[in-house]
Amino acid sequence: MTAGEALRARPAPGSVAMPERPAMLAPPYRIAYVIGELTKGGAEYQLHELLRHLDRRLFAPCVFALAVGGWWAEAIRRLGIRVEEIPRRGSGDVWRLARLRARLRAFAPDVLHTILWPGNSYGRMAALGLGIPVVIAAERNVVTYRHWQVLLERVLGRTTDAYLVNCEAIACWLVEHERLAREKMHVVPNGIDLTRLPAFSLDRQAARAAAGLEPERRLVAHVGRLEPQKDFSSFLRAAAMVADELPDVDFLVVGEGGERTTLEALAARLGLGARVRFTGLRHDVPALLAGVDVLALTSLFEGFPNVVLEAMATGAVAVATDVGGCRELLVPDETGILVPPRAPAAVASAVLRVLSDPILSRRLAAAARRRVETAFGVDLMAERTVATYRTLLGAKRARRPPAEGG
Repeated sequence: MTAGEALRARPAPGSVAMPERPAMLAPPYRIAYVIGELTKGGAEYQLHELLRHLDRRLFAPCVFALAVGGWWAEAIRRLGIRVEEIPRRGSGDVWRLARLRARLRAFAPDVLHTILWPGNSYGRMAALGLGIPVVIAAERNVVTYRHWQVLLERVLGRTTDAYLVNCEAIACWLVEHERLAREKMHVVPNGIDLTRLPAFSLDRQAARAAAGLEPERRLVAHVGRLEPQKDFSSFLRAAAMVADELPDVDFLVVGEGGERTTLEALAARLGLGARVRFTGLRHDVPALLAGVDVLALTSLFEGFPNVVLEAMATGAVAVATDVGGCRELLVPDETGILVPPRAPAAVASAVLRVLSDPILSRRLAAAARRRVETAFGVDLMAERTVATYRTLLGAKRARRPPAEGG
C-alpha cells in the first residue's frame, strides 16, 4: 500500500481508531505535526507548503491541531492529509494533553515535528514515554519566555533530538537565553512559492488599479497583527513625517488585532486622515504588495518574517527593523534597508530615501527579487527540511540494535 492509500484508508477526522503499529524506521515514514492552531499565519503557511511538497511515497503525514477550524485546516485536508482537531477546554488543559497522547500513540509516528510554543509544549509532553524515534521542535520567533516556560523547555529539551529554526538569529537566541545545545539547532529558512504570486513588475500602478486603489497614489504599507510586537504606532508616526514631505503618498495598515481602535485614534491625532487606510485582515496580501512601493516593517522582535519575503518577491522595497532574522533576509542597501526598532524618524528617513530616488528603488527591488529566487524558494525549504528528517532518522537507524537472529 502506498502512503496515499494508507492515508485514505484511515477513518474520518475526529476518530482515533487508527491502526496501531510500532515505529519501524522504514518508509513511508509517519510524521506527526503538532501545532496550536491553523489560523492565517506565517508558521501555518510554511507548514502547508512543506506538506504540499512532501514525497508521499516516503512520508505519511498527519497534522494534530490543538484548536478547531482555522484558515489552513481545509487547505491541508485538500492535500489528502489528515487533520486531527483537539479542542481546548481551558488553560493548562490536562484533558487535551491526554487526548493528544492517545492519538499520538495510535498514530505511532517515526517523527514528531512540533511547531511554536503550544505545539512544542503539548506535543512533546504528550509524547513522553511513547518511544517516538525522532522528536523535533520548531521555533519560529525570538520570544522571551516566562521562567516556568524556560524550565519546561530545558526539561523537554532532553528528549528533543533537534530544533528546527528558520533563521540563525533564533538559533543563537535559544542557545544564549534558553541554554539549549547548539549542535541540536538546524536552520531552514522560510520558503515562498513564486508561481503563486503576482508576476514581478517594477511598475506598481497596474497592480494598484487591479486592487481597487488609486493608481497615481504611491503606497507605503505595514502588514501584520495589530499587536504590540509589530509596533504599528512607530509606523504611523513615520507615516505622518513622510506625508508632510510627499503629498502623493498614502499608507496601508494591513491586518487585524487588539490595537486597532488605539491605532485608528493615533492616526487621527497625527492628522493622517484619509491618507491612511486600515484594511483589516486580507487574504490577498501579495496582490496588495504588488502595488506597494515600500513595505515598512517596524516590529520590535521577529523570527523570519514571511511578509518581507513577499515584499521582496513582488517588488515592494522592504524597510525593516534590524531584529531577528531580518538581517538574514535583507542585505543592507543591496536588497533593502534596515533601521533600528522604536525609531519612527529613522523609518521615515529610509522611506523618503527610497521614494525620492527611483533608480535606488528599482535597484533594490530587482536585487531583492533575485535573492528570493536563488535563496528562498519553497522547494529549497522543503528539501532542507526533508534532509533534516533523513539525517535524524538515519542516525536513529544506526543506533538501533540488530534484530534477533539477524
